[in-house]
Amino acid sequence: MRDPVTEPRQPITRDEAAQRGLSRFWTGRPCKAGHRAERFVSNRQCVACNAEKARERERLRAATDPTFRLYRSVQRRAGQALRGRASPARALGCGPVTLKRHIAAKFTEGMAWEKYGQWEVDHITPLSAGRTVEDLTRLCHYTNLQPLWKRDNRMKGGA
Repeated sequence: MRDPVTEPRQPITRDEAAQRGLSRFWTGRPCKAGHRAERFVSNRQCVACNAEKARERERLRAATDPTFRLYRSVQRRAGQALRGRASPARALGCGPVTLKRHIAAKFTEGMAWEKYGQWEVDHITPLSAGRTVEDLTRLCHYTNLQPLWKRDNRMKGGA
């Protein structure tokens, strides 16, 4: 594997990268924001700038779309538990809409999407009970999830 510090990459033009079928190219010159990063062949945009914009779009969507916020939260927790050994999306076993319906069906009195933050998504059988990748994958499935008031979830703990 190439060490970027001791073996700097060779600059390549956008046209050369397109001819080679590459999706990115590197000029060696900084973008307007000062990043010395690769650029996309398709739109000449700096990869680092694009990542910042994508994070901002995701933050905005999470603030305005409760379904996306819920799905992203559950998927991230599954990813933390699985630690790259399996796909969090596949382990979850459903899409955002199905997950939202499942959680809404288990709401107790007083729970509402507007109060998300006062209640949390809880694993009925805790992820800490999983010993193998297969156990963790099963425990990450959406049927093992329920909404629980934050106070109750903290009292329940992870065991």
